[in-house]
Amino acid sequence: MDTERDFLFCNERIATEFNPFYEREYLVIQTYPRNQSLRVSKRSFDYESAKSYESIENMAHDCTSFDLRIFHNSKLWTVDFEGNPESRSLQQDWKIAQKYFQPCCTNNIECEINVCQCSYPYFSTLRTDISDTGEYNSHLRLETCLVDDNSREIDHCPNCNCALIVEEDEGEDEDDVDETESTPAACIGCDNYHGQYYGGNMLVCGIHTRGWDGENCPDFQST
Repeated sequence: MDTERDFLFCNERIATEFNPFYEREYLVIQTYPRNQSLRVSKRSFDYESAKSYESIENMAHDCTSFDLRIFHNSKLWTVDFEGNPESRSLQQDWKIAQKYFQPCCTNNIECEINVCQCSYPYFSTLRTDISDTGEYNSHLRLETCLVDDNSREIDHCPNCNCALIVEEDEGEDEDDVDETESTPAACIGCDNYHGQYYGGNMLVCGIHTRGWDGENCPDFQST
């Protein structure tokens, strides 16, 4: 008979702790949509098998993207054409401190775990107070929430350095915004890039829906 403890292994975070990744193990991970925890679709020590599985998964899903990583020196790395570690991946197996999973919202406080576009999780707290004159005052605090780095106030992502709080200029016309500001670096100037939106999410191209995780995309094309 299944016990309550058995069902704990349905939780990916707990299951991974009991079956950790191993050196030079290949992981086919979901790169889009982003999640609080790493979504691993396949684990293998066979490069060709993992690469084939990644290709099949990408062809079988229209709104979900998968990519291949290798576990090396306790981190996830992108893989070169020979199956060797190439560059450290922006997407990692982030470990969120348990205290951030506890309920914390009140009548005037909203808090939640957010995920940066690079996959890095952070915690936001929005506090709204009403003054004696009836005016609303809001204060937003963003902080790190990892097991080995938490409670540290931030305004830029520690992983990719992008701004987490964007201040809009009231006098700025939306048509005057430089399109390259929201374009992934590897996609600037590429003929495959279209920047359209689907379900509120920007789709970069038909090959890599959320952009290439690195500076040099292997499918870059320019006229």
